[in-house]
Amino acid sequence: MKFRHTLITACVAVAAIAAPRAAHAQTPIRFSGAVGLGLPIGDLGNAANLGYGLTFRGEGKLANPEWGLRGDITWDRFPGRAPIDNYSYLSLAGNFVHRMPGESLYEFAGLGLYGSTTSFNGGGNVSTTDLGIQMGVGLDLSKGPHTPFVEFGLTSAFTSGANTLWFPVRFGIRF
Repeated sequence: MKFRHTLITACVAVAAIAAPRAAHAQTPIRFSGAVGLGLPIGDLGNAANLGYGLTFRGEGKLANPEWGLRGDITWDRFPGRAPIDNYSYLSLAGNFVHRMPGESLYEFAGLGLYGSTTSFNGGGNVSTTDLGIQMGVGLDLSKGPHTPFVEFGLTSAFTSGANTLWFPVRFGIRF
């Protein structure tokens, strides 16, 4: 619960700071939303099934036109295997994005804060907050003000004593 309050406070602060800057920026911030599937691997793969997720993000250019900075808010959920009902991850991540001019393919990598909740069959939850990384490649499916995309990634939350990894495949639109 503490992580959610911190995440909401951080989002409000970033929005309050970013909105006036975006209005006067040379390069606007683009927002995107995506849905996806997550294939758990490692210890998470042994205890969970194929999951799903939702992502909302904002992205802007840096001084070098090939590089951008992206902030992601993501929620991923994996149905568990007995005695686990499900695993849920709410994350706030920052990524560097590399795009070659005129190319549809891009790469991303960054760090994030992952609030995880493990729900057990019959009741009871265990919640933790951990640091993690994400990286991958994406493909813009067309150009224009509303750009559909697909991304293939790897996410790793650094949980103590376990391999918490998954491969997300996300489909979304950048506007």
